[in-house]
Amino acid sequence: MSSAFGRPTDLKSGGKLLFGLAALLLAWRFWVVPQLGITLYVDEAQYWTWAQHLDWGYFSKPPGVAALIWLSTALFGDGLLGVKALAMLCYPLAAAACWAIARRLYDQRIAFWAALTVLTLPMFGWLGLFVSTDALLTLFWVLALWAYLRALDSDAWADWLLLGGVCGLGLLSKYTMAVWLGAAFLHLLAGHRPRLASAKPWLAAGLALLILTPNIYWNFTHDFPTLKHTADITLNKKAAGGLAPLAEFWAAQWISFGPIVGSVFFILLAQARQSWRDDRTRLLLWFALPLWLVVSAQALKGGANANWAAPAFAPAAIAAVAWLVQRKKQRLLLIALAINLLLVGVVYHWPSLLAAADVQNPAKKTPFNRAMGWDELGRQLTPIIAAHPDSVLIADNRTLLAHMLYELRDLKPAAASWNPSGAASDHYKLTTDLRPWLGKDALLITEDPPGADFASRFASVEPLAVLQAPLDAQTTRDMKVYLLRDFKGY
Repeated sequence: MSSAFGRPTDLKSGGKLLFGLAALLLAWRFWVVPQLGITLYVDEAQYWTWAQHLDWGYFSKPPGVAALIWLSTALFGDGLLGVKALAMLCYPLAAAACWAIARRLYDQRIAFWAALTVLTLPMFGWLGLFVSTDALLTLFWVLALWAYLRALDSDAWADWLLLGGVCGLGLLSKYTMAVWLGAAFLHLLAGHRPRLASAKPWLAAGLALLILTPNIYWNFTHDFPTLKHTADITLNKKAAGGLAPLAEFWAAQWISFGPIVGSVFFILLAQARQSWRDDRTRLLLWFALPLWLVVSAQALKGGANANWAAPAFAPAAIAAVAWLVQRKKQRLLLIALAINLLLVGVVYHWPSLLAAADVQNPAKKTPFNRAMGWDELGRQLTPIIAAHPDSVLIADNRTLLAHMLYELRDLKPAAASWNPSGAASDHYKLTTDLRPWLGKDALLITEDPPGADFASRFASVEPLAVLQAPLDAQTTRDMKVYLLRDFKGY
């Protein structure tokens, strides 16, 4: 290996340095999370409730994220960091896989800087604070690329089956992994067509589908909720599309790379003919561009979130680093890393920066707003739940039910979603049922006064409390609690 772009050092010392830097970044994240004044985001809280009842599928996602949280909390407890721990670890592991990919394609020097760049990308810096399906998907995306390179080099059964296993686990994390499989098929078709005459890649694909089979069966027995939900947000998104959302998506991608690495990536795209002539750059872009094209099409049709293309950042970052190192842009790469760390640091310490600047109403100016105040509402709701042990907790929206089930986890209250229509429009409407509670009392948590639906289906509706959690001096998060007596049925 060469350190500092030219001075020789051995692989062992370079690995130790990279491991140390990764450990420091991970420790920084673990330190930052409790300082932010947050609890779980709604999706994290919902995933935690999934992990309490492991299954082969859930309403909106396959089971990977629930299994990850189940293992994380089994190891580290149900606290804030315990829920997040293994998901946070996925990104350093993905960087390690990028190191292995870059070392196989280039050399130890590029591998070192590629891994360090992936570790410091603003996109992964942000996602690294939370539990999301992107954590496992990103890890399996790059592990699959590493396994694919091994299989192409060795053509050994073990490597092809390793690839199939990794792809199957990726599919169990998020169906987006299917884009990777499509890209791999096209890559074989375009550049390695004789391999398609062998049974090995087909059996690898078969193994991936076999691993996904329990989730497919779960969907079949539940009327395909996950597939319908995925298709709905992918194909039927009703938000306004057009060039403006597409431009916003690509601008978000640029800043999520960091301005220098993002600019190099766009240079690679602008110099497409030259980039495509280099076998290594072409391969890396082959496993990045298809996902960006899919998500860009979604942005054009109806808007897209920046993180939807997160797994593609890893191979694209390797290509960008190789471009810089090969052109001896040492100082520019170091500046890129410094800028990315600065961007990540600003986000991590944004609440402290707002406080230092004495910003008024800071709760409305922080990206962490949606995860604030729920723990305090849970503390205020606890004695009310304890005073009505025979009542079922109900809510008229997914957000309240997910957050309160997590915050009340020590009490383990019976809970159900309010669902007079019977439509399975979220996880709790799919998996809970209020009808067995006929003749029983319920505690309703809601952000709005209960409508006529409640009054006609209970003997009485009695307001109990208005809970308020201060987010700052001017802003509170509010939740109303009602005692509903004698459920008459829907």
